[in-house]
Amino acid sequence: MSDKTPVGLDLEQQLDNVLAFITQPDTGGEPAISTDSVENVLNKALYYLKNDQPPLAAKWMRLAAMAANQRAQFYMGLFFIKGQGVPQSVFHGAVWLTLASSQGYEPATAALNDLRKHISTRRLHDAQSYAATLYEQIHQQQFAHLIPRESDAN
Repeated sequence: MSDKTPVGLDLEQQLDNVLAFITQPDTGGEPAISTDSVENVLNKALYYLKNDQPPLAAKWMRLAAMAANQRAQFYMGLFFIKGQGVPQSVFHGAVWLTLASSQGYEPATAALNDLRKHISTRRLHDAQSYAATLYEQIHQQQFAHLIPRESDAN
């Protein structure tokens, strides 16, 4: 199916909507999760994955990935590529793998190199651009408590 078909665009829009939903910033005003908590969340995700519960695994893995855990970002990439607990999308898999790879996670770099034969250069560049945006969202969310608010300044 070509990228320009209406069905392809509809599917792409649906995948973008899903990714936008799962990457939306937390509005609870809570501080970022501690490193210990992130490991616990990652372990919970791996537990659900091991027990063949991909939707729950993806839910918990997303939390760890959004807390800047490179291993969780790597797994999110694999989840999207395989369609485990999330809609199957090579594009979104490339986004998460790019994010983990850019932070030095070697397994993500190897997986991304393998993935290159399954995605066009244009789509890979789009995924890299989206990964940069996602990186900014994660770090803005992670350090939001350090940025003074106007109401705090008064």
